[in-house]
Amino acid sequence: MTDAILAWELNGAPIPLAHGGPLRLVVPGYQGVNNVKYVKRLAFTSAESQARIMSHGYRITPLGGTSVPGEPSIQQMPIKSWVNFPAGDRNVRAGTVYVTGVAFGSGSPIRRVEVSSDDGKTWIDAPFFGPDLGRFAWRQFALPLQMAPGNYIVASRAIDAAGNVQPQERLENAHGYNNNSWADAAVKVSVV
Repeated sequence: MTDAILAWELNGAPIPLAHGGPLRLVVPGYQGVNNVKYVKRLAFTSAESQARIMSHGYRITPLGGTSVPGEPSIQQMPIKSWVNFPAGDRNVRAGTVYVTGVAFGSGSPIRRVEVSSDDGKTWIDAPFFGPDLGRFAWRQFALPLQMAPGNYIVASRAIDAAGNVQPQERLENAHGYNNNSWADAAVKVSVV
């Protein structure tokens, strides 16, 4: 609660309707569904909302199942990272290739990001660049790799201050919620 804000401006102008205006709740570290748009009334309760969208719509439902209120709901964002460059199936020139991307967590600061160019068999620490804007902010990373001609699977995985490590496998569920698998975010790169 100390980090949540009610926003009525975006970059010094009234928040647009498309972004939840005239008033939007912003809850850092929580999934977007918890960042409620078009706020008219605010109530503090110890129980989740009984609105159907929350009681049935955002649940970790087993594959093939139907969402019901007793299943875990979508709340905090899991630790996650991905590679922005080079992007999938892109032809890249041999030599020094800068692998860049972003990482974030649900409130525990990102402490490290590792990059693999061999589909997770080996990992190398990737340095951060840019300012550290706090525990909820994305961290940018860049790692120069010497890459010879060939095909690679490039991935990143984040580690936060609490010791959470981005997993290789996704949490299987009917709607694909909370997928933070580094393997699913890996990119195929052709170096020529």
